Amino acid sequence: MKLLRTLDELSSISRPIAMAAGAFDGVHKGHQKLIRAAENRAKAMKGTAFTLTFDPHPSRVLLPDSTPRLLTSTAHKLRILHGLGVEGCVLVPFTLEFSRIEPEQFVEQLCEAAPSLKAIIVGPNWTFGHRARGNTDLMRELASKHGLEVIVPDAVSWNGAPISSTRIRQAVEHGQLEDTESMLGRPFSMLGTVTHGRRIGRELGFPTANIRLYDEVRPPSGVYAVISEIDGANYKGAAYLGKRPSSSGQNEEHVLEAHFFDISIDLYGKEIEVFFMDKLRGNQRFPNDDLLKAQIAKDIDQARKSLS
Repeated sequence: MKLLRTLDELSSISRPIAMAAGAFDGVHKGHQKLIRAAENRAKAMKGTAFTLTFDPHPSRVLLPDSTPRLLTSTAHKLRILHGLGVEGCVLVPFTLEFSRIEPEQFVEQLCEAAPSLKAIIVGPNWTFGHRARGNTDLMRELASKHGLEVIVPDAVSWNGAPISSTRIRQAVEHGQLEDTESMLGRPFSMLGTVTHGRRIGRELGFPTANIRLYDEVRPPSGVYAVISEIDGANYKGAAYLGKRPSSSGQNEEHVLEAHFFDISIDLYGKEIEVFFMDKLRGNQRFPNDDLLKAQIAKDIDQARKSLS
């Protein structure tokens, strides 16, 4: 996937561009419909399909004190877009200054920066420009002056209502993994980097990857059957998601500790995506290591059966 970090870099693209634009938090089925529409339009024009999205998420800048937790960090979002086969992505830095650009000015800048842009695809609730004054009607009006086609596919619905990042966020937080998968079009996953942990699992005979998470929305604490792609291969495992005291002892921190079956490679420093396939049990405390060790063995056996 070709990654551009400014609008001006689009000037290097000579083929006709069809562009899907949005915040794309979660890259759910509704977002995927926009991306497919861009790909289909690009194919018809013998051009190239791009996505346009933002870093950080606009709500982080506009509503820093009340913004909800995000389904996907920027790194995770780009990983998912790449996995969908997206040809190119423009990752626009979202700042307060950028947020104050009027809708008319934004369309003008976009068309000047990308003379090959021929079509833009947005969702029915798309807003843009200062104070979100721009909408799909204004986009069509402004785009027509530049010979730019605007495509607004209908929203994708599930279970009687449009799919949205908000609905998915609520489903994840309530542990509704099947509902989440239905709206995402894939199992819920989290991205992070494997770091050195306290080696408790190794001491008990079950070495775990301690994963520093990038993403913010998390399912309820507990033990899950998981799958992760590592160096191009899929590995099954059991993972604990929950809290533990921080190194300072002042606060608790969220951790994801995964024990992968039949793997002997060094994972430290690797960025891995963990897919939550099934919840095995809730959070429990054990009075001694022997009981904890016995329960971990049961969890691993149950995870193997769940993922078989």
